[in-house]
Amino acid sequence: MRFRAKRGFTLVELLVVIAIIGILIALLLPAVQAAREAARRAQCTNKIKQIGLALHNYHDSYQMFPAFGWGANQNSPGAPVNGQKKGSSGLAALLPYLEQQAVYDKLDSRQCATNFALGTSTGTVVGDAATNGNAAASENELDAFLCPSDSTGNRDEWTLAGSYYGPATTGFTGSKTNYDLVTYANHVFSSYRWKEVSITTERMFGWESKCRMADVKDGTSNTFMVGETTRYHANGRAFAWAYRAWVMCGVDPAYANSTTYGGINVWHQPWIAATWQNPPYVPIRGHARSWWCPAASLHPGGCNFVMADASVHFISETIDFPMLIALSGIRDGTPVSIP
Repeated sequence: MRFRAKRGFTLVELLVVIAIIGILIALLLPAVQAAREAARRAQCTNKIKQIGLALHNYHDSYQMFPAFGWGANQNSPGAPVNGQKKGSSGLAALLPYLEQQAVYDKLDSRQCATNFALGTSTGTVVGDAATNGNAAASENELDAFLCPSDSTGNRDEWTLAGSYYGPATTGFTGSKTNYDLVTYANHVFSSYRWKEVSITTERMFGWESKCRMADVKDGTSNTFMVGETTRYHANGRAFAWAYRAWVMCGVDPAYANSTTYGGINVWHQPWIAATWQNPPYVPIRGHARSWWCPAASLHPGGCNFVMADASVHFISETIDFPMLIALSGIRDGTPVSIP
């Protein structure tokens, strides 16, 4: 009996099959990555929405929104209330409304959230963050404040030990946030109290601010309340949720109402002193560089904002700058609709 030999694949046929599989994977991979990012962005939208709702619940309880911070610890001329430097954060006040009561109970709002105080500021630091429990509480990594698209480290790169960016407290590292309150950063940096500024620069939050819904004269549906940022700032320190320190000035997408400073997803600003980096700084996506108050995200094309009515909108990085200014202010007389 004669048997017919079984014919196998030739090398050319095998290579063709491998090439076809490779092409299919190459075509499929971007779609998979896009689907994953869409899921992460949806998670981010939900998280920042919850912060907006927490702010509304706080407002219902106290008939005002929390301040950006209490006890200014940065610059004169803004002296802290009663001369007490605390560096407290309004985000920490939201913890009970974000299902973080246990962490909130570890904080002592009567004392400083950070030992940091810039030498030019006036007043006295109240207590010691290392011993009053506030520094330890600041280490808690809270998922509610973290965007899933941002894979940058969640802890402060420097320990909170005597730098301009954190408490003079050894042995602790602060946990970051991707979401912060919308401020006029230049006034926050200089410790001006809220409403000591002009109507063209007033935002919803500032030092010792007591913003009520009625103060949002331009309309709650088109005024920024919370903005997204990255956990790495190329020319400053990223924000901690638990305290306020040097250049932690909140999110101000239209910083100084100037195209030189403001914008969304700004990864490079050539005007910044070149001598600060040697070799020169190379822009990196995800390393926000819009001075001290960056509005930025790892989502392609823009970032999320919560409006004063707690609605969430994705704002394009190509938004017209005058519109960005108008959306940032609360009573500048130029209400606009979300693009």
